[in-house]
Amino acid sequence: MAKPPEGVNSKPQIIDYYVNTLERVLGTEKDAQMCIYDASCDTHFGFCCHIDEQASRELACLPEVLLVKPDSDYNSEKKDYTASSIEFANVLNSGIGSLQLFSAGNTKHWLVRMDKPGVGVVTKAQMVDYYTQILTKVMGNEKDAQMCIYHVSWQSRFGFCCELDKECAQELAGVPGVQSVELDRNFESDNKDYGGNSFQNSTNPPETSETSEMTTIKTNKLFITGLSFYTSEKTLRAHFEGFVKIIMDKIPKRSKGYAFVEYTTEEAAAAALKEMNGKIINGWMIVVDVAKSRPRNFSRGRPSPTV
Repeated sequence: MAKPPEGVNSKPQIIDYYVNTLERVLGTEKDAQMCIYDASCDTHFGFCCHIDEQASRELACLPEVLLVKPDSDYNSEKKDYTASSIEFANVLNSGIGSLQLFSAGNTKHWLVRMDKPGVGVVTKAQMVDYYTQILTKVMGNEKDAQMCIYHVSWQSRFGFCCELDKECAQELAGVPGVQSVELDRNFESDNKDYGGNSFQNSTNPPETSETSEMTTIKTNKLFITGLSFYTSEKTLRAHFEGFVKIIMDKIPKRSKGYAFVEYTTEEAAAAALKEMNGKIINGWMIVVDVAKSRPRNFSRGRPSPTV
C-alpha cells in the first residue's frame, strides 16, 4: 500500500485505512475485516487478505494500492512489505491486477491444442492434472501452472487455455504432446476452437447421453477438489448456492484443498455439479464430482489418479 494519508498514524487508524480500501472492492466493512489476516503499520505499509482472483484484480486498480500478488509466505508470520518486493512497479498505472507471475504487460491468453493423452487419463480431474504437468514443464512450479489455466477441453478434443508470456508460450510449443500454441482470440467467450473448428463450450460440452448420465446423480453430496489452499468456507458458500452443509478439512490457517458439499435434493446437487465443475475459484480450476468414499491421500488438493 501507499503511505496512509496525513493524520492516519496510529495502528487502529491504519487498519481502518486498509479495511476501507478493501471495503471498496468487497462491498461491506464486515467482509473486509474478516478477510484481512495480517497487516504492516510501521515504515512499510500493506496487508494480507483472503479474496478471489476477480476481487484481487479490482483491488490492484485502486490508486493507493501499489501491488497485489499471492502471499508466498502464507504460513510464515514474517511478510515482505518492502518496496524491494514490488517486482512489477508499473502495475500501479497499468490498470491490470492479474499480472502476478510475469512482468506487467507481457502476458497474453493462449489456446493450446494437445495430443490425446495416454491410457489411464480418463476423468476430467486426471485430464486437468495432465495439462497442469505439461505446463509445469515450462513454468517449473505446479501451483503457478494451475493458476495460469483458465479453460480446458477434455472429451472429444483436447487442450487448454492459459495466461503466459510470449517466451513461455514458445517453450510450451516445443513440449512433447503439444500440437500448437496460438493466441486465444475468444478470451471473453467459453466457445474455444480446440479442433480447427468452433467448438462450443468445451469446458461444459453440449449434453450427450454420456454427459446426461454424468449429471443424473443418485446422491445429494458432492466432492470438490483442486481448491486453492487459501479458499475459505465463506468463499465456497458464495459459489455453491442452496447447500445445507459444507465440510472442509483444514490444517492451521488454510484448507487442505478439498471439501464436501451437501444439498437438500439430488436435483440441486446435479445442477451444482453441472454448473461448477471446471470453474475457477481463487485462481484455481476446481473439479466437482459425486461424493463417494473419503479419499485417503491428497497431493496439492487433487485426488491421486485412479486407473
